[in-house]
Amino acid sequence: MNHERNFEEHIVQENTMTNPVTFVLQFLASYGWYIIGASAALLYVCHKLRPRYEQWKQAREDAEYHKDPDKALARMEAIQRARDKQQQLLLEASQRALEQQKEREERKRQEMAERLEKYGAATQAGHRLGTGGDDYLPLSGGGGGASSYRAPKRSACGGGGCGR
Repeated sequence: MNHERNFEEHIVQENTMTNPVTFVLQFLASYGWYIIGASAALLYVCHKLRPRYEQWKQAREDAEYHKDPDKALARMEAIQRARDKQQQLLLEASQRALEQQKEREERKRQEMAERLEKYGAATQAGHRLGTGGDDYLPLSGGGGGASSYRAPKRSACGGGGCGR
């Protein structure tokens, strides 16, 4: 009987060890906090050591360029070529933008000339088409003085007078 129980436990252990998902979950359950702590410590150390590494790397490059002035000159020339290329691209882009703006202005002028030709001088003076004249007010209600309505003045106190 004891032998059968050991055999069953052995099969259960073997199945859990062969299943990779179960193995990973058991490992994380056992050592998860250690993994998180080690990761946090590693990130902290990397964050603190990065500036020193960058300084060391820069000092090494400076020493290398100091030993070989041709390398330093080639580096400076490469930097200048890159700057010149960027400046050229910027000038070309600004030239294109200026040409596009001139084209838009020319199209606008042509549309205005076509409108002037089609509708006459009324469009150029800023008048709307269909207006009767300067005294035409479409929302005034016909021009009679007796039927004019004026909305009451709004007060700071709602629903009546203040301080009564």
